[in-house]
Amino acid sequence: MSMTASQLKQLAALLFGATFATLATFATLAARPLHAAPVAAAAVTPAVSVAAPLTAPLVTQGEVAPMMVARQGHTATVLRDGTVLVAGGMARDGAATTHVEIYNPKTNRWSEAETMTVARAQHTATLLPNGHVLVAGGMDRSTFRNHAEVYDPDANTWFALGPMSEALRAGHTATLLRDGRVLIAGGHGYPDDDEYEDTMALATAVLYDPRAQTWTKVAPMRTARQLHAATLLNNGKVLLSGGAGEFGGLQECELYDPVTNTWSAGGLLREARWSHTASLLPNGKVLAAGGFGANRSLASAELYDAGAKAWKPAASMAATRHLHTATLLPGGRVLADGGVLANNAMPAAEWYDPGADRWVAAAVPLRKRFSHSAVLLPGGGLMLVGGLDALDLLASAEVLAAGAVDGK
Repeated sequence: MSMTASQLKQLAALLFGATFATLATFATLAARPLHAAPVAAAAVTPAVSVAAPLTAPLVTQGEVAPMMVARQGHTATVLRDGTVLVAGGMARDGAATTHVEIYNPKTNRWSEAETMTVARAQHTATLLPNGHVLVAGGMDRSTFRNHAEVYDPDANTWFALGPMSEALRAGHTATLLRDGRVLIAGGHGYPDDDEYEDTMALATAVLYDPRAQTWTKVAPMRTARQLHAATLLNNGKVLLSGGAGEFGGLQECELYDPVTNTWSAGGLLREARWSHTASLLPNGKVLAAGGFGANRSLASAELYDAGAKAWKPAASMAATRHLHTATLLPGGRVLADGGVLANNAMPAAEWYDPGADRWVAAAVPLRKRFSHSAVLLPGGGLMLVGGLDALDLLASAEVLAAGAVDGK
């Protein structure tokens, strides 16, 4: 039994809040002025190819030059040269965009890159060992993708790949394996291009080999899931945790072994959750934090022991949150930023200290946002990009210097 359209609409309302329960709602934002805090930069529009220079020097903490296109459900990828590639996402008209732009931290400028071959949001982007970026899946309104493409930063070009599989998917995960291949797993959409009444959680998975530029089907997962998390463990296996299945939230976890091409049971979360984060800590454990479950946002967190294949309680966050980001910082702590509470409010950022098993409020002025991206810059700074606030789509971006990121 798959989730019905009504159930999926309810799921969307729970995940995105009543204001953003349907894609059609985003179309009403098109006439609004861009809701972003002012920065010392000339105005830019998608029509220009290079963002205008700032009149002030690059800041090391706070808002920086805004993107050309406000967006959520996009991807942000740090390239080999330290610039940040932002691709796709849902734009102000409620549709996915092909627009791609690159941020240069040294100059605090955005520049347009070559557009993707198809519009997509809720896709994945993976930096490959050769410096190229694999973008896979996603959706545009009600159209799901099985298409993938690769960006070559040196040539500033995209080239299309063959279909990943018959499945059309968004809300999946992409994990770079030790051997350079990429595992695409789960998501929601359709198992093939036949006509279906409703979308469904998917149990299919595929591998991309960048050397051969080919896709290979792998054994299906034990449980169909969407909005889950995928974490590469120190032993080379991939842990899939939580997500939403055919009948709601999942506690079941599973492990993919790329050597044997098999899935095995990975233990049970103590609490079913989806739209959560799962961060590999320096000690080899996995921190699962927040998410949505049991019809509410979660503040709870838990730790996974790969050897025992078991979860144990961790200290809870001060605030409930889902659709947030969690970033492992150079000092070994994890910063949970943004997300949504059940009442559409947005919580302040907080740090997790693995040594003390405690969360501490982050004493840094971060803009409240959700469905955004977070990436670590060369040198240890943290960049937060796009997303939504309680009123609008965001084009804003902010950078925290390495000292601020480390809590110094």
